[in-house]
Amino acid sequence: MNGVLRITGGRKLEGSVRPIPNKNSLVAVLPASILTNETITYKNVPGTSDVVKILQILKLLGANVDQSMDGEIKINCARVKYHRVDRALGGQFRASLMFAGPLLARFGVAEIPLPGGCDLGMRSIAAHLDSFKKAGVKFEYEDGYVKFTAPKKYAKLVDIWQLEASVTASENLMMYAAGTNSDFVIIDAACEPHVSELLRMLKSMGAEIDGIGSNRVTIKGKKKLGGAVYEPGPDFVDVAGLIVAAAVTDGKICIKGANMPEIVNGMINWFELFNIKIDREGLDLVVSKNGGLEVDTVNSGVPLAAPGLPKLYPRPWPGFPVDAIPVMAVLASKTKGRLLLKNWMYESGLEFVRELNAMGADIFVSDPERVIVTGPVKFKGGVIVSPSVIQACKAIFIAALCDPVTTEIHGVDILRRRYPNVFETYTRLGAIIERVDD
Repeated sequence: MNGVLRITGGRKLEGSVRPIPNKNSLVAVLPASILTNETITYKNVPGTSDVVKILQILKLLGANVDQSMDGEIKINCARVKYHRVDRALGGQFRASLMFAGPLLARFGVAEIPLPGGCDLGMRSIAAHLDSFKKAGVKFEYEDGYVKFTAPKKYAKLVDIWQLEASVTASENLMMYAAGTNSDFVIIDAACEPHVSELLRMLKSMGAEIDGIGSNRVTIKGKKKLGGAVYEPGPDFVDVAGLIVAAAVTDGKICIKGANMPEIVNGMINWFELFNIKIDREGLDLVVSKNGGLEVDTVNSGVPLAAPGLPKLYPRPWPGFPVDAIPVMAVLASKTKGRLLLKNWMYESGLEFVRELNAMGADIFVSDPERVIVTGPVKFKGGVIVSPSVIQACKAIFIAALCDPVTTEIHGVDILRRRYPNVFETYTRLGAIIERVDD
């Protein structure tokens, strides 16, 4: 793992910051450009590694990609003529799988290399295969690839009840449905903000879509879709990290453009339980501590696992997002009392607590899916090797900012996959961060 930072903590983080655009929406809406021969304009696109790789794949497939310096990208796929994603490039990250739906709709066949990505348990592609299979798509494994083949004759109505509300499986199926002449009904569809953003873009391209924001979506697709203009909303996981960072450093951060109730209200419900003050000022959120960090287990209505033991676990949207669970372990470590954290979505989703314990946290591992965090603690710093999981690294990074000690973190460059300017952003807020790579 690459990248070494030396962080001197104990500084109050203060200032204004704009969260990054929602990376998870871009991994779907960019491949969706394959569904039309007209130009799609994408605004405010961050230079994350996944975005860079997706654009490289589009170019290799034959797309014309025009990038400007201000984050605007114009993509025209009129000359796309290949249905096979490059093995070396596509095998590096899971988002390459998102080309299956658009390529299937355009060519009737798609060949995708088995994807890589964060080390988060099995993370199989079974949900994708199940949904496509129910739509009549056949698949087979060939030399490290998954080959998808659409039915020769499309059904007039395709009614699919998904096995799970998988975000990427839902998005893949939705893109495929939008590019066919069939009517699709998708039950137990994921409805996260980035899924809704994709559906709104597909609708603006000409697909007829009902149920956006719900878990029952109907799509009446068209073989000929038009162009569109798309701009992603804020990344709510980045917002969560900034809220925690303000709270655990006793700082005050204005998060610009983050006051979007349909995206942040569920998380704010939880953060306010920890006695974090969050003021809504126009389009912005202003975050600060409201006294000591403590959860009122008697009067707040917080869910309990046992007397005096609140519990937090992720759920599909609009429940608490799984990607924000790691930073909650840091918040709980600086909060008076105990918190049961559960992550049932990923088999190894809580393994990063080993690193937090090495830094001075008091986290008891009940089993691979459950831990009990006791606080408040003072982190003691040290030399830490980050796991190969973006949000786990983010938690370790924020923990290093809490107390006036020095922490050296190895393997931090994985953070740039989702947060390209994360270290510069936190430096502007007052963090002392030194790059110490050889």
